[in-house]
Amino acid sequence: MATLIHSSRSPQSAPRDEAKRLVRLQRVAIVLALFVAAALALGSALFGGSSADAAPAAGKGWVRVGHLSPDTKAVDVRLTAFAGGQTVYELDGVKYGQVSPYKQLPTGRYTVAMTASDAPKSAKPVISASITVATDKPITVVAYGTNDDLQTNVFQDDLTKPAADKARVRLVQAATVSKTVSVATSTGTAIAEDAAFGSASGYASVGAGTWKLDLDGRDKKAEATKTLKLASGSINTLFVLDNASNGITIVPVVDSAATTTTPKGGVQTGGGYEATHPELIPTALPFEAVAP
Repeated sequence: MATLIHSSRSPQSAPRDEAKRLVRLQRVAIVLALFVAAALALGSALFGGSSADAAPAAGKGWVRVGHLSPDTKAVDVRLTAFAGGQTVYELDGVKYGQVSPYKQLPTGRYTVAMTASDAPKSAKPVISASITVATDKPITVVAYGTNDDLQTNVFQDDLTKPAADKARVRLVQAATVSKTVSVATSTGTAIAEDAAFGSASGYASVGAGTWKLDLDGRDKKAEATKTLKLASGSINTLFVLDNASNGITIVPVVDSAATTTTPKGGVQTGGGYEATHPELIPTALPFEAVAP
């Protein structure tokens, strides 16, 4: 005779049991997910992770500073990083017409402050400006104009290597005695035409060698000549300044040369290129002073 066996669970208990089973499965899934994430993190730490996950290396750029104000005394220059407030470059006793060497700095924002050299360190700067250093980009920061109307400007420099047996040259017009200045070689090749006060011209390409330059301003005192030797492969900036006779003069500065100055070889030597070409790491340039 068949025996009927009755379950001790009521029909109402089945849904509750199923719910408990789902909760247990969810907990197991969460534990497995945490385990996998921890394993991946450990593997990344041990083996360096993928190149896509690697943090990009910080870039570097170039900065130099020029004192181009004829009636401003010698100044001390400080470059301070926005992040952290650390002074990263110091120049003491910079006089009119002097242009510093290039300084390689990490990319980012900086403050350039110029303080009278005979003033206490707590003194207010005679002028300051904010600049941005970009990867592999050289810049020139100048203070120019008369002391009662002192201004700053940032010029983007281009240190691309010239063609064979050529030199590249540009003009920075900082002479207060003439609103515009034109400079050309004695053979008629224009370096700059009607360059406005406080501006930088584009770069002209000329043959390497000795050149006679004609300067032409708006009055007779702003007319002058200058003999200049341009080395093959060099990049040069001609700073037009006031002279002692209330006229104008040119102060030539070598921005880059194939073998002797900074940044050697131009901006393409920055970053990883220097690691494989240590002979191209920049060296200091002396200041370029105004000729008497």
